[in-house]
Amino acid sequence: MRNDLFLEGKDISGRIYRDEFLQKQLELIAEAAETPDIKALSYSGFKTFYVTGSRKEYENEYFSRRKLLSASAVLALVNKDDKEHIKLLEDVIWAVADEFTWALPAHIPKGTDIEACEKWIDLFAAETAFAFAEILYLLEDRLDSMIKERIRYEVRRRVIDPYLNGVKNSWDTLENNWAAVCAGSVGAAFLYIADEEEIKRALPRLKATLRCYLNSFGQDGACVEGLNYWIYGFGYFTYFAQLLLRYTDGAEDLFDDPKVRAIALFPQKIRFRNNRTVTFSDSGDRFINRSGLMNFLSRKYSGVQIPDDSSALGFNDDECYRFAHIIRDFAWRDPEISLCGADDTGFEYLKNAAWYIKKTHYYEFAAKAGDNNESHNHNDIASFLVNVDGEGAITDPGRGEYTAEYFGNGRYSCFAPSSLAHSVPVINGGLQKAGAEHRGEIINADCDGLEIDFEKAYEDAGLKKLRRAFRFKENGFMMRDEIGFEQVPESITEHFVTCQEPVMCNGGLMIGGLKLLYDKSELRCRIGQKTFSSGYNSCKTVYMVDLDVIAPASDNIIEFSFETE
Repeated sequence: MRNDLFLEGKDISGRIYRDEFLQKQLELIAEAAETPDIKALSYSGFKTFYVTGSRKEYENEYFSRRKLLSASAVLALVNKDDKEHIKLLEDVIWAVADEFTWALPAHIPKGTDIEACEKWIDLFAAETAFAFAEILYLLEDRLDSMIKERIRYEVRRRVIDPYLNGVKNSWDTLENNWAAVCAGSVGAAFLYIADEEEIKRALPRLKATLRCYLNSFGQDGACVEGLNYWIYGFGYFTYFAQLLLRYTDGAEDLFDDPKVRAIALFPQKIRFRNNRTVTFSDSGDRFINRSGLMNFLSRKYSGVQIPDDSSALGFNDDECYRFAHIIRDFAWRDPEISLCGADDTGFEYLKNAAWYIKKTHYYEFAAKAGDNNESHNHNDIASFLVNVDGEGAITDPGRGEYTAEYFGNGRYSCFAPSSLAHSVPVINGGLQKAGAEHRGEIINADCDGLEIDFEKAYEDAGLKKLRRAFRFKENGFMMRDEIGFEQVPESITEHFVTCQEPVMCNGGLMIGGLKLLYDKSELRCRIGQKTFSSGYNSCKTVYMVDLDVIAPASDNIIEFSFETE
């Protein structure tokens, strides 16, 4: 074992008594371990995904085990003289080691043979190998010899040996979070368990995959997959990069890259008041942070702000209970470092991602262009969101429930990733289409205005011009859509999605603290409501405002005023 790879993880007790946040997390962790129930993972749950496309039946069982694994490991580290916590941890390790596969059925193609299933390296197989290897490193002097041998055996046969034997993985060249999580986790397992010659053989391939991950970002550092996936992917990139830095005594420094620094600065650019955030793509609906990760990055790069603990993810806030995240919250937090709230005002144009962000004392605004073939794509070119006084008004509702259909051919029949969940026009009854060719271009972006051309986002042969322009002032903004056709269209509908129920008022609609004004002689209003599954055990309700153009013409100019009270 390499004794200095993660020394700060071995002695976390001293940090807890000085840190109220960690004290609360330890209470939650202790509660999780009070009534341990290490149930066998069921075949019926495993099979359900292939029959119905539902993931939750098996994954609820699977992550219940990972919850107990993380909880018992932290308790064993904190309570060094308590043999009961080690006993529980060893029982959980034994149960996880017995699992048929560490991968999820949603990530294993139907019909894969048994041997390949056992050694399938997906996100969670890689994470499990990382967790096992790190727990062995942290608690090696207290674990039973057979448990230690079992950990090494399982990590090697399921991950290290297949990787060394050249097994091709879907994530080897992916340009998204999978590359960072899988390569980072596999790499960490190598650094902890493999011999030096094996590490030397694996590192070039692992670093090539991590370079693919970095290629998913432009120089602006924006994560088009959303904040949740920034935490996930960049977190695991950071964890491996730091282990590699230690393993090589500073010779291999993946942090020494201007793009990596730009990526580290991304979260603070999209943090709004009241822990709201930009929710494009399959993002969650609030600003969150992994406090250990942010503490580390603030020490690594000047200018990185550490969000206050109101947005810090606690033990039960990660439904996957990832040990790498949890242990680094305990190991890397520094209660002496100053925490930051959201900036009140500002303007950001993330050119590579084609995101625009505007903050005033009255409202917060975000809009996007890009294309409809992004990782975790939604058909949302020229969509925008608005918050007023820290509360949502015009919304992007973020992710839907992950199912086989959601990541299959039926993705855009699901509400969340479709155009119906976004504030974009409906042209001749048609929605935006998926694909890189369906795109929009920001043609002007400054503190005072934004313009987007996005006729290519639609498949309408008669559509010749579609431009959306915003002009901003301190307490509101104007929006102007120019829509041109070869001939008079059948219909044009301006479509807005809100998180508060719209109420009719003089000149338009009240949406929370936002007044939407329009010409009622030109537009006819319809208001609908949609409730959809946004996770395994949660639903979300949004409202849809459809403003139909009463007399469409070949050239149309439609204007709206958005005012705060």
